[in-house]
Amino acid sequence: MKIKLTLNIIVLLLTFSVIGLSKPRVEILNGNNPISFNPPGLGQAIAIQRVLLGANQIGAWFQNTGIMDQDTRTQNTPGFEWPKGSGKFANFTAGLSIGCHINGQLAQVMASYSGEYTPGYTKFDAGSQTYVGYTDADFKLYSVKSGDNANTNPDYANWGKMVPYGAPYVDINENGQYDPAIDIPGQKDAGQTLFLAMTDAFVEQRNAGEGFGGGVTSPLLYADLRMTAWAYNSPGLEDLQFVKWTVMNNGGSDWENTYISVVVDPDLGDAGDDYIGCDTNLNLGYVYNGNPNDGTGAGNTYGAAPPSYGMDYFSSPIIRATNDTLGLTSFVFFTNTGSSPPPCESDPNGEPLGAYNMMTGVKKDETPFIDITTNTPTKFVYPGDPESQSGWTEFAGAVQNCNGALTGPTVTPNPPGDRRFIFNSGSDQFTMSPGDTQELVLAKFITRGSSNTNSVTKIKGLSKTAQLIYDNDFNVTPPPPTPKTVTSITPLVNGTCNITLMWEANAETYSYWDTLFFNRGDSNIYSFEGYEVYEVNRFASQLPNLSQPESINDDIKLLYAYDLKNNIGTIFDTFSVGGDPEVFSAFPIVPPYTMASPSGFPNSGLNRSVTISRTSFPENYGGRTELIYGQEYHFIVVAYAVSKIYNNDSLMKRGFKTLRNSLSSSIIKIIPTAPPAGTEYTFANGDTLNTNRRDLGVKPVILGQDLMKDAKYKVLFMAPDTSYGILRSMDNGASYDTLVKNLRTTLGTSQDSARVIDGVLINVKSIKSNLKGVIRDLTATAGPDSIQSRFGGWDYTPSNNRNLEGAVKFRPADYQSIQMGLVYPSTGFYTNVGSTVKPDELLPTEIEFTDGTGQKAYRFIADTSQTNFDNFYIYDKMIDVPFKVYEVNSDLGTRRQLNVAIVNSKTPGANPPMQEGFTPTADSLGGKVLVYIFKSDYSPNPDPSYTSKNLFLSVQVDISYVWAPKLIAGNSPVFTPGDKLTIYPYMVTKPGVSYEFVTKAPLFANNEVATTRNDLEKIRVVPNPYYGFSDLDRSLTDRFVTFRHLPATCTIKIYTLNGDLIKTLNKEAGPNVSTSSTIEWNMTNQDNSPVASGIYIALIDAPGIGQKVEKIVIFTAQERINF
Repeated sequence: MKIKLTLNIIVLLLTFSVIGLSKPRVEILNGNNPISFNPPGLGQAIAIQRVLLGANQIGAWFQNTGIMDQDTRTQNTPGFEWPKGSGKFANFTAGLSIGCHINGQLAQVMASYSGEYTPGYTKFDAGSQTYVGYTDADFKLYSVKSGDNANTNPDYANWGKMVPYGAPYVDINENGQYDPAIDIPGQKDAGQTLFLAMTDAFVEQRNAGEGFGGGVTSPLLYADLRMTAWAYNSPGLEDLQFVKWTVMNNGGSDWENTYISVVVDPDLGDAGDDYIGCDTNLNLGYVYNGNPNDGTGAGNTYGAAPPSYGMDYFSSPIIRATNDTLGLTSFVFFTNTGSSPPPCESDPNGEPLGAYNMMTGVKKDETPFIDITTNTPTKFVYPGDPESQSGWTEFAGAVQNCNGALTGPTVTPNPPGDRRFIFNSGSDQFTMSPGDTQELVLAKFITRGSSNTNSVTKIKGLSKTAQLIYDNDFNVTPPPPTPKTVTSITPLVNGTCNITLMWEANAETYSYWDTLFFNRGDSNIYSFEGYEVYEVNRFASQLPNLSQPESINDDIKLLYAYDLKNNIGTIFDTFSVGGDPEVFSAFPIVPPYTMASPSGFPNSGLNRSVTISRTSFPENYGGRTELIYGQEYHFIVVAYAVSKIYNNDSLMKRGFKTLRNSLSSSIIKIIPTAPPAGTEYTFANGDTLNTNRRDLGVKPVILGQDLMKDAKYKVLFMAPDTSYGILRSMDNGASYDTLVKNLRTTLGTSQDSARVIDGVLINVKSIKSNLKGVIRDLTATAGPDSIQSRFGGWDYTPSNNRNLEGAVKFRPADYQSIQMGLVYPSTGFYTNVGSTVKPDELLPTEIEFTDGTGQKAYRFIADTSQTNFDNFYIYDKMIDVPFKVYEVNSDLGTRRQLNVAIVNSKTPGANPPMQEGFTPTADSLGGKVLVYIFKSDYSPNPDPSYTSKNLFLSVQVDISYVWAPKLIAGNSPVFTPGDKLTIYPYMVTKPGVSYEFVTKAPLFANNEVATTRNDLEKIRVVPNPYYGFSDLDRSLTDRFVTFRHLPATCTIKIYTLNGDLIKTLNKEAGPNVSTSSTIEWNMTNQDNSPVASGIYIALIDAPGIGQKVEKIVIFTAQERINF
């Protein structure tokens, strides 16, 4: 197969030319500028750092020069993506700029298209008696996400370095100081938080080509700017981000006539058809589409009913002398010079005074803006309502006046186009003195309505939601925590496998009383309800909001759902389906719209693990549904909560019935990989471990073979209610640590209280109420699960000596062990009359056969000459029996000898008419011998409490077990001295009872094991041959073959058939040794040039193991350039 890659250079160059002409926004005019906006790697003096704030449906880039919503990784492109992953953008760039006068001179620091800030702070240099900037490697953009810890995120570990500069944290112990091991970095309940400390004290960073003013090198403000940005992933807040700036005058001069502005260049999908506007009551500025449709919806356009994007001040500068909160003091715009606007409205790039004038609310030449509907000057452009078209909007047009005139050419309506706006807060009376601090809090948000103008109405509602959050001191309704999930791979055949997901119960304690969107009296309390497991198309560009039916697509499939057994089950909510007036219809949200209920849902009980054997997206894997080694699969484990008032229509609001943890931040990406050569598992996935007890009250099953430890575990039932805890010992039982406690057992097939710990599913079940007495036999119709036991109710040792079984035909009533004729007499069994011994008092009991020196037994006679002989189990005398009987209490470590009785029966016409003692026979009735085992301590002397009783009326007697034996073979000995029959009862769960089991960690990458098993023979190259492309290729330019089943450490030398060495690959043990078994070769030589088609020889050298030779066949794709 031949692959042709066509690169049309002319089209490519034309494309770049169009981009360059339409957005010529960033120029580096100052050659000393330490921050370069060239692509990375071209010798930047200060490294540009960019971090994505993407905790919810918005993906917004922030840069360490002070700008946001712009992506400068390769070139200056839009950086506010919504929905995240869609390739559609709502904003090109934004940033906080400051303008003022210092001793009568204009001073400013700008952040619009490139930013004039530098990470660091201002300090006073005592030697030079001047203010200077300071920076080092600690001053950077920090990012922490919900669920991070010091081991998984260096920014989390180093957060304390920024706390003195204002980095927020949750003070868990409320002691007023940051304690790294206790307190939590970031904004409370946020899905992600960014922090950056900046200063303008580096004159080299001033740039006359910044885009909005810029380049003022003297005087410097010596401003320190501390920025915190964060986002929530709670329902209702997925389309919001917050930014807080703390502005400090850390220099020695007053800032007079101070204005602080957010300069915004919105590009809503197609940048060429936008309108802007503001709402002075809400301190809101926004952009919306000037046309009903934004393109076709293909590519970066939004199509019909495009969204609206806006910003809102919640906290703004305060003139403290008069206690005047400035708020939004003006909202104005400037226009891309390339579209030939009036000169006074064009880009003030490199025009510090023009930019400052716009920050005050006028045009560059100080001409006022004119409200075309009233012909009066204003500092707020387009404050009308686009949906009703009342007031001044862009639909009404504009006056293009300059040079101080109050009149000029008018345009009605404005042609949609590429817009910018300036979001100002300041005053000529606003002075910041040295040491003064001001705080600004801004929300950025986006939403979509039923039309381009209805989206503005919707965004005003979202602005009010954001205001609620601010007024509530950012105490939002957090979603349930993301379940902490680990994975394990189970190998199958032909390169296929199963994937097991195991998660912790960290979300199950979730409960939150929402007083943000509801009144406290409504009792809108969310509580954990269940789990959902999804597979995600690995090529999905965006994930839906599962609580918004219109957003759900085919890129996500529901595999499993588990919920509490509380009859909540399927949940419906009502959503708008459009129309005028608006129409609402009911849609399912649990399970999500269009997704069928998985097997067992609802009221299935909880599971915390699933094993997946097939993909729901075979089209991504060559049509194969099996899970394949080396392929990448994406899964999500979701915890969801349900409101207490979900079915109360008078209180519940639309869209608030459920909460789920974030999908985008919970994706589990898995590439199944075999363990390295020399790996040996004592226990493998699917194995069931034995405990110190025979029943299945505790059933440990291996799910994560790679995660197991050398440890001993104990499941201990606690007083007073038999809840249980799980303990672990790492020193062979010398000491135990409690891992979890206060768990409760349940019945049913779900795991419910079970936990997966160290790769072991510790499944704890209550013994069923009908299971009492001797453990039932395992049969074809009664397997381990149905009788809750991995073993039967008796053992005979040595097993080869056994010549005894059950004479169950002696009595018609049921025996609990048919095989051995054993029963605990109780209602429904044997005589249908209970014993004085309760089921929870039964303990394992041993019958030890002796050489004739056994113990004394009570002999009773059943007179079968009577019509109802069962009524006459009459005491006869004490006799010797050839065994001793003991009760064993493993919890106390005691062994106690018990009293027993033998029942012999008279048979009329028989010769002799009755045997005496323990004399079972091989006939179907076993000689009519019964053995009764009492609970009392053994005594060789007769006790009147037995001699005066009738055993048939067993409720009067402390009978633990009755045994009806018969011989298997009549010509063989009944027993051999030293034989032992042990009887095992169901052990009723009660305080103090414990189950114990032991695990052994796998041995990874052991050279001796690899050599003994000849593991090098398992090494393979995949794909081989390589036919120009592979399903495993990540892109047309990222092609490779993979060496699999390698040792943890080895060297691979690749030769041509002529013996020329063309490539050396050095494999080191990875951070996860359990999967450190592969290395990729990108089919290039030592000079990183692609190799030609042909046959290559790979020599694999594994120190301590040996060598292996592999042949690799490669057919490369043909590549050429068309001119």
